[in-house]
Amino acid sequence: MASGLRPGEKNMRNRIVTQLGTLALLASSTVPLSAQTQTVEGNRYPDTVEAGGRTLTLVGAGLREWWWFDVYTMGAYAERRSCDPQMLIATDRAKSLPIDLLRDVDAKTMASALEDAFERNLPPHTPLGLRSQIDTFLGYFRKDLEKGDRMEVTYVPGVGTALIQNQEQQGWTLAGKGLADLLWSSYFSASTCCASLKKQILAQCSQATGSPTPTGDRR
Repeated sequence: MASGLRPGEKNMRNRIVTQLGTLALLASSTVPLSAQTQTVEGNRYPDTVEAGGRTLTLVGAGLREWWWFDVYTMGAYAERRSCDPQMLIATDRAKSLPIDLLRDVDAKTMASALEDAFERNLPPHTPLGLRSQIDTFLGYFRKDLEKGDRMEVTYVPGVGTALIQNQEQQGWTLAGKGLADLLWSSYFSASTCCASLKKQILAQCSQATGSPTPTGDRR
């Protein structure tokens, strides 16, 4: 039976179906693919995971401390592993940051910390579209985080960036690469929010690959 759709309409329908399928893949947590793991404060980070139908490799994992408090552990995954922080930021490949809470953190505090980190890493003449996405993304932090909770921020090229909290996506996937660049800059640029965490992740990467560890953080 004929579908009744013109060729152009069929192509559009196929693109929409493909994109929705990719969004469905992205709207779930990363899936472990390897039995080998890095363990930080009891939280395990497999050497490889799947996200958005793509295989991501662990760059490294570490502990985020604030003053004398252990706040969370975080892994960094990239479709193309690199120990060069600028490459991690700039690459247009799938990547993910899973974060495991070691203490209770209310939604407002988490959003405020991210906002401060974003402000230190915004590009000159920030596009209005990116500003809008930042506001939208920070608005997704409506649920307080408790010890043992996990949140993940995953980027897939051609799809965008999704925030997943305890295996449930918060809000819409945000299109484009700008927000992912800003988020990874917040952790891996010279103006990092978390110099010790960055150092731990890159040191693990260097140990695994035999490459030198970059230096030069402002914080």
